[in-house]
Amino acid sequence: MSVENPSSPSTLPNFVNLTLRDGQQSTLAQEDWIFDPVKLSKVIAASYKAGFKGAELSGGQSFQIAINRGFNPFTILNAVSHSMEYGGGTLRDDFKLQMLFRGANALGFRHYDKDLIEKTLQEFIKCGIDKIRFFDALNDIDNLKLPDSIKAQQNNIMLEGALCFTHYADFPERYSDDYYLSYADALIAEGYNAIAIKDMSGQLTAERVSKLVPVLLEKLTPKNIPLSLHIHSTHDENSLGAMQEALKHGVSNIETTEGTLSGGSSHHSLSRIAPDLTDNCENYAKLQDSITKIWPANIERKDQQIPEILKQQLCAAGVPGGAMPFVIRDLSQQEATIRAKHKASSHTKDDTNLEKFATIIGLFIQELKQVCIDANLPLLVTPTADICCKQAIANLAFGADPYAGTLAGRYLNSNSQPNPDTRFTKLILGYYGELKSYSADVKHHAPASDIITFFESNNSTQLKATTTHASENSTGDDLREAQQQAWKLIQKLGAAVLSFASFDQLSILYALKPFASQASTDPIHNAVVTYLTRSENSKIDGRGSTFPGYEFLMQPLLCYMRSMFAFNKQLAAKDIVNLPLSSVGALQCSHLFDIYGDLSIWEKVTRLSNHLSLLCSSSHISAELNQAAQYVSDSLSQLDLRPKNKQSDAINSAQDTFTTITIAELFSSLALINSFANDVAKHATNPSLYADRSLHMDDIHEFLTRQDDEDQHTPWQKRVRQSLRGKRLRLESDLERRLENWRK
Repeated sequence: MSVENPSSPSTLPNFVNLTLRDGQQSTLAQEDWIFDPVKLSKVIAASYKAGFKGAELSGGQSFQIAINRGFNPFTILNAVSHSMEYGGGTLRDDFKLQMLFRGANALGFRHYDKDLIEKTLQEFIKCGIDKIRFFDALNDIDNLKLPDSIKAQQNNIMLEGALCFTHYADFPERYSDDYYLSYADALIAEGYNAIAIKDMSGQLTAERVSKLVPVLLEKLTPKNIPLSLHIHSTHDENSLGAMQEALKHGVSNIETTEGTLSGGSSHHSLSRIAPDLTDNCENYAKLQDSITKIWPANIERKDQQIPEILKQQLCAAGVPGGAMPFVIRDLSQQEATIRAKHKASSHTKDDTNLEKFATIIGLFIQELKQVCIDANLPLLVTPTADICCKQAIANLAFGADPYAGTLAGRYLNSNSQPNPDTRFTKLILGYYGELKSYSADVKHHAPASDIITFFESNNSTQLKATTTHASENSTGDDLREAQQQAWKLIQKLGAAVLSFASFDQLSILYALKPFASQASTDPIHNAVVTYLTRSENSKIDGRGSTFPGYEFLMQPLLCYMRSMFAFNKQLAAKDIVNLPLSSVGALQCSHLFDIYGDLSIWEKVTRLSNHLSLLCSSSHISAELNQAAQYVSDSLSQLDLRPKNKQSDAINSAQDTFTTITIAELFSSLALINSFANDVAKHATNPSLYADRSLHMDDIHEFLTRQDDEDQHTPWQKRVRQSLRGKRLRLESDLERRLENWRK
């Protein structure tokens, strides 16, 4: 199918599905987000069949929302990515997973140390990200410097620099086509191999697209640099026209949101942008159906709670859709105060109708424009949109006389005390970076000198204008401090924490942790506690286990199994338990090995081994009992796959062996070790019942798989074999029950 337009390019752009990340962020409250890898995988599988070439799965606010909900964002990504590779045929090669990254702000809201930025990006790439979109709220190239190790992966990873788009109607020359062309040059020189136009606040029009896109393509196409178009549908008419105009000019990628999360403050669906491509398309209909099963048509959307007339007012002022709910909420809370302050001002016009909330919105827009002028016209995107909007509301509610037209009237309260929010002060004084001009004539657009002087003299934290660029003002302690916090949590909770995240991931989570209203609150500890509550369901039938810590190993495995099942519904329980651990991928296998090594069962094994040593050292022990004790001791040692020392060769060898055993062998061997630890006291006085030879992992494999004549085994071996097979059947039965639920 093709778009019926005589000026259409010979090839259509790739379409990328944003539903799973930006679609959720633009429309849903945190508690309604979905992080279940199998549901995400189902949407990806359906998107692929419908002709999409990629999906956005991570980054932005999803990182911190996942943590608040008790999910590890790295685990989610890696489970989906690996499952695409394992069960999706050519899907992993043909379909790209992308994420959003805020440059020097990473996935938080301040500048972070460069080593932390590098480690975070490396972890996302390990977990399966194919494309990273970098943006900065100021379009400041110095906030988008790429680590050398990330630049070196250009052949494998698409590093996309975003041109954050805005337009000030009163200052059209500020963000001109030449500005964006020069900024694109700066991004390419930095090492970005893809460019995106990112319109977060509904400012692009078809007319502007018809001028900007062709000149950008003229620059990018000879260099084989793709151009993506990302336009929120907050302004329905503008954004739809801009998207349809872009189809005529040959952009490389166009991004959409599908199903029940499309439109509004989100993005247009493909069926809205190009209906000729989706009409009578069965696979596209199935994609819509898969999304509706996850987010039903009657789901409560935060963007639809805003009256359309107010939404259009805010959109025209450049307020992003994601900021609109809090703007409406905060203005509603301060409505009476703003009204009273406006009435009391001698600068108020007599004909102002203050009883209408639309008037309050109008006052906000007027103040926001002035706040932006004071800051010398920043782009309104996360976090600058939040900063400027909150400052405008604070001025209206708490300023001495915000309608007087003076800095003191707006930014000082009635007691002449500073009113500016610390974040807005930092924006004015350069703590977030520069509004660069990318022209030879002007280096950057700093606020006027009198405004800088005013804010230096009137801020509660006594900040002064920074003399070095924000990206250079690092402490070097971000990663080290986060690693210390991660280590303390592991010492406190052990394998339970490692089941949630690896040490490296845990360190990144701590460094970029969500904001907590109380300093004593630990969001990562809370996330682990929530995760552990959920992991109880991973026990056999939701309550049973065959060794202590069973759920710590099973919960991450189930996460991967469910995703694998979404791409390969032919998997059966007996096939799953016989999969080698390597089938879940190197990263997850390493993660499981860390959990395995920290299980509490090893404390019991150490105590048992010590008791056996004491027993064997006795001069009164019989030869038969001594031999049996030695068999048990040898079995415990040989079934223990942990490295025998801390040397790297021993660790690598142990990990290699661990990857070769099957899921059934892992759980069966631990169950047998637990039986030894629990039963030795009962049977130590009767060695023939307990052991007549030592056991190896090869024996576990043989007992679980071979169908030898039972007469070849001793009574003890028969009991061991029967016990191991019983435990495997219990595991299979539990997985089969889960598979039935997954099929539904």
